[in-house]
Amino acid sequence: MRRVFYGGFSVCLIAILAVVISHPQNNLIPGKLFLYTLVWVLILCGMKALLSLMERYLVKKGLNVEKLSRTGLILYLIFYGIALYIVSLILRSYPITDYGNVYHTAYNLATGQAVEDWNYFSMWTNNLGILSILVFCMRIGVLLGFSDPYYFVLALNVLQMTAVMLSIFYLAGKIGNKRICVQWFAVFVFTLWTPVWASTGSFYSDQFSFGSSIIAMALFLFGCGLRGKKKWFVLAAAGVVWGIGIAAKATAAVGVIALVIAMLMAGKRGRQLWREMLTLGLLTVLSMGLLLEVSDHYPSKADEYRLETPTEYWIAMGLMGNGTYADNAYLIKECNYSKNVDKRREFCRRMIRENWTNLFDRKHLVDKTSVIFGEGSISPTSHMYPYEESLLWHFVYWEGDYYWQYCCLSTGFFYAILFSTLAGTLFRTFKKEENEFVFMSYLTVFGLFLFLMLWEAQNKQLYNHIPWMTITAVCGLESLGDCVIMTISRLRDSRVDREKGRRVHAGK
Repeated sequence: MRRVFYGGFSVCLIAILAVVISHPQNNLIPGKLFLYTLVWVLILCGMKALLSLMERYLVKKGLNVEKLSRTGLILYLIFYGIALYIVSLILRSYPITDYGNVYHTAYNLATGQAVEDWNYFSMWTNNLGILSILVFCMRIGVLLGFSDPYYFVLALNVLQMTAVMLSIFYLAGKIGNKRICVQWFAVFVFTLWTPVWASTGSFYSDQFSFGSSIIAMALFLFGCGLRGKKKWFVLAAAGVVWGIGIAAKATAAVGVIALVIAMLMAGKRGRQLWREMLTLGLLTVLSMGLLLEVSDHYPSKADEYRLETPTEYWIAMGLMGNGTYADNAYLIKECNYSKNVDKRREFCRRMIRENWTNLFDRKHLVDKTSVIFGEGSISPTSHMYPYEESLLWHFVYWEGDYYWQYCCLSTGFFYAILFSTLAGTLFRTFKKEENEFVFMSYLTVFGLFLFLMLWEAQNKQLYNHIPWMTITAVCGLESLGDCVIMTISRLRDSRVDREKGRRVHAGK
């Protein structure tokens, strides 16, 4: 069954790569983009080989590699956190659009100012969870004496990113037989994601759900290896972290679904963890429920029936045109003029019934795939109004002087990640997969891709699954390395056999 999944995912990844390399976004040139992707793949392979040689050299010298790795990781995390904080301050921009509505409302609530207009949250109830989280973080910053709580919340967001890096380091040990070079390779791959450097300084749902599932998964696997009260405390913490992430953005739940499927397919090994899974699930639901309860007490609740946007709205949008707001003027207009949520829901359901066959329409699928995966900036926020223009800002802003170069760099890297993931799925299509965590990682990435093809088309929706794509890319390049080693070994054995045959023949 797993091989069927990997085979199907391989076909999907081949189709995605074929579409995006031939139909990229942002005026990117297909030929050059193919070259940039190839260069990135070679850089990643070279980096992996160099780390492997370095580990062998240190072991041969008799050094304590694990101790050196732990010390190096601490120093690297500190350096990464400081650098990310400074870059985020340089790129700080005035909050606009949805992020602006959330940020300014949270700021007013945290500083005790009046919020005069709640219409935005009556309409977009999906952002109430992130509002509660941001208000809580800002209030702590205000209590600690920050005149501008932005600096405190940024510190929390940077801490989240370092926790993600630490989690990736730990989880990479589960896929590389605890080889330290694999763990460090995963850390470096994560470091190279330019969207993280460009978007950590904003606090929208994509950023606040970024680390929840990967951190929770690391806590879950770590907790399963403990005993006594510590075990259940860590598992409970994993559930709380995952629940908060889902409350911030629903796509964080994709990992939970993938974990459940992986455990069900694990047979006896999965059933042995039923208590751990139950603890994780209960705490996830409880933390989500607590945030939903807080959301029910906002003044926006009073006008939700008149203004709320139903879930069917994004599904209908995803089925029409290329799945974007720009290509769905009719849907948006009709929903805006509807009297209440029931009318909007009825209209959206009619649009779904009339357009569901687009799921099998080649043009719709190609256009939508190009929108979602066609470039690698994966930016969940706008850098339109910087606090101060800088060289970095001219790289990440879509009208900046160097944005095209930045887009080539980030997109080439993103496609290299997709290619590496494909290498892993192809390898596992022909080889039995025994590692539940690896299977769960690929399921998570596949689940997100499938969801996006059924939902509104936005490139930024990939952002909070960057940690999982890092894991699958590392798994893929590990598989690619294994294939190369196996091929070299077979060629060497074949040559030895031929030489033996010649000696025997000469002896006769």
